[in-house]
Amino acid sequence: MAYIKIFPIKVTDKKALDYITNPDKTDEKVLVSSFGCSPETADLEFSLTRENAKKNGMDKGDNLAFHLIQSFKPGEIDAETAHRLGQQFADEVLKGKYEYVISTHVDKDHIHNHIIFNAASFVTNHKYVSNKRSYHKICRISNRICQENGLATSMPTGEKGKSYKENMEYHRGTSWKSKLRVSIDKAIWSSINYDEFLQKMQLAGYEIRQGKNLSFRAPEQKNFTYMKSLGSYYTEENVRLRLEKNRYKAKAPKNLSREARLYINISTYVTTGNREGFERWAKLNNLKEAAKTFNYLSENNLLNNEDFQQHISDVENSIKATEHRIEEIGNEINTQKVIQKHCDSYRLCRKVIEDGKSAPNQKAYRSKHQAKYQLHDSLKKELQDLGVTKIPSSEKIQKKIKNLETEYAATIKEKQELHKKQKTLNIIQQNFTSLLDFSHLASHEHTHTL
Repeated sequence: MAYIKIFPIKVTDKKALDYITNPDKTDEKVLVSSFGCSPETADLEFSLTRENAKKNGMDKGDNLAFHLIQSFKPGEIDAETAHRLGQQFADEVLKGKYEYVISTHVDKDHIHNHIIFNAASFVTNHKYVSNKRSYHKICRISNRICQENGLATSMPTGEKGKSYKENMEYHRGTSWKSKLRVSIDKAIWSSINYDEFLQKMQLAGYEIRQGKNLSFRAPEQKNFTYMKSLGSYYTEENVRLRLEKNRYKAKAPKNLSREARLYINISTYVTTGNREGFERWAKLNNLKEAAKTFNYLSENNLLNNEDFQQHISDVENSIKATEHRIEEIGNEINTQKVIQKHCDSYRLCRKVIEDGKSAPNQKAYRSKHQAKYQLHDSLKKELQDLGVTKIPSSEKIQKKIKNLETEYAATIKEKQELHKKQKTLNIIQQNFTSLLDFSHLASHEHTHTL
């Protein structure tokens, strides 16, 4: 379970950054990371970004930064995992647009992350807007990350339907309804009849009360929970319908040869280009979206069931590969934008240092511009860590970012087209399933001669 709090920093971000990076709290700073800045000079880099936002007329409001706290239940997570999940959380919330420093504190019985991020974006110059809507959004992100990693979800997400009592239970990680839904889904997935479903629920530790309304009670739970109170998807009627579908799935392998025969029947029309005959046959067999089915099979030359199933698999793999490429390009765009920010700041600091060489009193000049000297050295190291040894021109970086963004947009479009294709395949697959479900299928197989 991760409990989330967020509040603005209005007076000084340096004190807050010094507090969260305290070596005594962060295992000697082993559990300190950052994005778009160095933890040692984050306040200076934040300030430069805000100055740039001000020049562009975007410096609205008096917030310097935001302090986001992510707390976990005692004993449910180790420090390294908490830090990793905190970074994932910060990356998803801030989307590579805001500098941040994250630290994981281990000085209390509950491990918790501190994330301090700049109020101004170094990408858009816009200020971060913190309100009820954005709070619920970050809570949804945190809940999903927790769920994906086997942790209890805990935060309100703005969704309707939860009572105040249930939200409090979510904070404590003890929402009986939430746990019951998961247990019911698991039991249904692995059962093919109602009695087996009830048996699986008993094995999961639930006490069952049958009567006018089916209800369950978990160990240590005071009262029974009615199935009907979980939502329409969990009514007894819908549970039986879901189990009925499972019974059909269990018999599916026996129909493979029939499916092959059905495909031969359909492909006869496709190979001869007889769309009119296909659509007459499809109408008799209640085949929905017949034209889409005919066109797709014809255009992709899918003339047997094995090719069709392989095509489905290929499309699924293509979607996965495209998603991976989208993630890669997105990360590279973020990296290039960080490099661009660092280079712009480095040039500014470099100019201050160069001007200092001709100052009448160099010691006084250096004392006055100490922050720029410190930031110059920090930025140089950060750029070297990013593989930049020679400062590229702004035009060169912008051109690289533009090319990456063009490729990103094209890959997004490719993914959308693949999803359309997958949707069509799902419709065709559903059509086959519906046809196979007819007990009088055999009597239909002669209709292709009409």
